[in-house]
Amino acid sequence: MLGLLPRNSLLTRLPTRTQRSTSPAKILLVIFILVGYLAFPLGTSKRPLLLSDPQIYDTVSHASLPELLEVYDQARLGVLEDKAFDPSATAKKLRAPILLPDGTHNFDPDLSIYIERLRGFVDGYFSTAPAEVHTGARNALDDLMKKSPSHSRPDELPRKIWSTHPRGIEGVEEGFELWKKLLPLPLSRTLLKEMGYKEDIEWLEPAKKGGDWEVVVMDDDGLDRLMSQWTSEEVSRGVVGEGKWQKLWGKFDRGVLRADLFRYMSMLVKGDIYSDSDTMPISHPYLWGLNAPSIVHPDIEALPKLIKQTSSPSSANPNLFERQSSLEIGHSQHNSTDPEDNARIYQPPYYAHSKRAPVHPDDQIPTTILNPEISIIVAIEWDSMIGRTLSMWRQWTWWRFRRSWPDRGFPRGLQMVQNQLISKPFHPIMLDTIATIAGMVESGKANELGPLELTGPGPFTDAVLRYLLVQYGITPSDLRALRGPVRVGDVLILQEEAWHAPDKAIARLISHVDSLGSSLAGKKDPWIFGSGWESWQNGGKKVSYHGLTGIWKGKSH
Repeated sequence: MLGLLPRNSLLTRLPTRTQRSTSPAKILLVIFILVGYLAFPLGTSKRPLLLSDPQIYDTVSHASLPELLEVYDQARLGVLEDKAFDPSATAKKLRAPILLPDGTHNFDPDLSIYIERLRGFVDGYFSTAPAEVHTGARNALDDLMKKSPSHSRPDELPRKIWSTHPRGIEGVEEGFELWKKLLPLPLSRTLLKEMGYKEDIEWLEPAKKGGDWEVVVMDDDGLDRLMSQWTSEEVSRGVVGEGKWQKLWGKFDRGVLRADLFRYMSMLVKGDIYSDSDTMPISHPYLWGLNAPSIVHPDIEALPKLIKQTSSPSSANPNLFERQSSLEIGHSQHNSTDPEDNARIYQPPYYAHSKRAPVHPDDQIPTTILNPEISIIVAIEWDSMIGRTLSMWRQWTWWRFRRSWPDRGFPRGLQMVQNQLISKPFHPIMLDTIATIAGMVESGKANELGPLELTGPGPFTDAVLRYLLVQYGITPSDLRALRGPVRVGDVLILQEEAWHAPDKAIARLISHVDSLGSSLAGKKDPWIFGSGWESWQNGGKKVSYHGLTGIWKGKSH
């Protein structure tokens, strides 16, 4: 594990308030430093590109699979070391718990500790669950350790919308029906072109052809029934039984707690989209996160491709890449025995660095949940750094300043949305979220926490950040002040408020759809905002709407 930084090392060097001079020159200096701090977000990596060296690349390309896995983890930990990553300081800055209920660090970068904790949960809670659930959860962790393509979840996103409401489908908000009306429709030629549709990429076909989507809104009885089915324990609200799930479910005496746990469980076992009953789409989910550049360090970006080739050379899918992979190009160019030739023709398997972070975009391949290499989409709900970053001035409001100075108003200083989820089955983030909630209940810590910290965005945000950390070496600082979506391996991350379009946007969309009549097939494109709603203040496209009605919040049983 990485060593911790000296505590308060910066603070010990600052003069006390009584020592500071108030001379005009020093006041100007303070203003200059403050502007500089606002203008340049923290968190860029400076680690050299190991695989850009032909000799190192040649050595690594002939390594065995265990050796490649070791190289990958060394590279990941090296990136974190260069960022001076400190688990405790990170937790404090986010206002997250420093320790998990089992005593391990919340943001421990050690992958083996992460997997050991989740395996213990899987074996303890899913050992009597249906075989496909137990096996799927264990395989997800095995795939994580091997850095191999997932065998626990399908390449395709199952077309189903999950939601919850105490009164079931009868209680949803006006506009929720847009999920059922619009998602089955084929995308227009304009949107297909924006997506980067290509006839030879088979997995993009659902965008062109459309297809049926099922919408399921569960009430209290439905939650009990499905949780019982997925756990093989007969669970019932308000009844604390002997089984692991019976105790966990029975102790949740508020509807919001059960609704939260159900959303993570539905995404773990079945995948698809979970969306609160007061949410509505502004654009098709296939278009969420388009053109997202990778912010993963190029070594971490390149090594999984090499690991995939080494572990299953015959499994490469030519449709995933229009051009030959960067690694293969680099290898073929290094066949010359003439050092001068090598120096002249060798090109590293990377694109150039950006100022903000190392970026390796796959321009040819759409970043969409349809992509087999994309498993989950998350969105940032709140980023306190936006109110402290000069380049983000368009999003500054008095409301934001009041919550950014000091950072308050949300459970985390950098927080993920959990009122809407989109994931393929058996993703470790969902498994980790459930495990964390169960750990807090078992340890008794749940009695000290409200819904936001027990089952809401608190534990979900921490689970997202842990996964990015142990799998890709991405820290919370790398996700600050985003102006659009980014890609981190199999995760698409949408910028703040991407899932919080304004009231005027959803009102206009509903009016437009109503004007088209009851049958929408073959008519004018219903997606009036294309791939998302934009304004001059936007930090990126807003792709869905949340009514913020809090249906379950007042439900005490």
